[in-house]
Amino acid sequence: MARVSSSMLIRIFVLTVIILLARPASAEDAATKIAWKMQKFDKHLPGCDQKPVRNCASVQFVYPEIISGPSQGRAEISSAIHDMLLTPIEKGKEAGDAEGFAQQILAHYQSWLKRGGDAKLSWAVERKIDVDNSSPNAFSIRLLERVEHGKARPAKNTVYFNFRPEDGTLIQLSELIRPDRMSEFKAIAQKHFNNKDRKVPAGEDAKAPGQEFSLPKNFAIEKDGLRFRYEEDQVDPHSIRTPEFVVPYSEIRNLLQRGVTLP
Repeated sequence: MARVSSSMLIRIFVLTVIILLARPASAEDAATKIAWKMQKFDKHLPGCDQKPVRNCASVQFVYPEIISGPSQGRAEISSAIHDMLLTPIEKGKEAGDAEGFAQQILAHYQSWLKRGGDAKLSWAVERKIDVDNSSPNAFSIRLLERVEHGKARPAKNTVYFNFRPEDGTLIQLSELIRPDRMSEFKAIAQKHFNNKDRKVPAGEDAKAPGQEFSLPKNFAIEKDGLRFRYEEDQVDPHSIRTPEFVVPYSEIRNLLQRGVTLP
């Protein structure tokens, strides 16, 4: 059997190291990140296209379709998005797909008209899911829902969800911040709430929490910080503030749990 010289072994070792170092640094990140494409579903009665609008009911979904990522994470996040879109408006009326959900709403509207409902009043269900942030550490989405049932003021709600790309589980705030530093974190959050710009962004309701500061459970992992939003029943409709504020990562790095990596 031919013997391999020590110089040959060294050359093989060096060549192996060069090959490993030449691999793209982003290959692993690309495998753990979630990729998606936006989809839109729109179903409405013919009266919505008239001017003036009459006999109008509509259902609209805008959402990300997960097209790649870790198999378990992709499956779990896709299932969660499906549930968000098709959560029944009424109990006992489950819908397996967007078409079935829309048919329920449109049929209910037409029944309402037959019972004496005003044809000039429109019904609308809008659910829009945007991707707030996507990284190997977190996939964060924002669900905006608007439901109008012939009322002057539609019901609106905004909820954030933060998923682990590898398995699709939800990330809790308690898993990010050290328990012994949570009170310090809350003090920083309150500072940013108190210093928040009072200008109301377009499309936002002018609302704010009550007098006592309480950290919202609804939060998003964004590129530059953690965004917090109060629920609709926690805000004062007479305030000129909006119900959101951001805590920058630059101020809380030393408060994070060991091993936690944020964008």
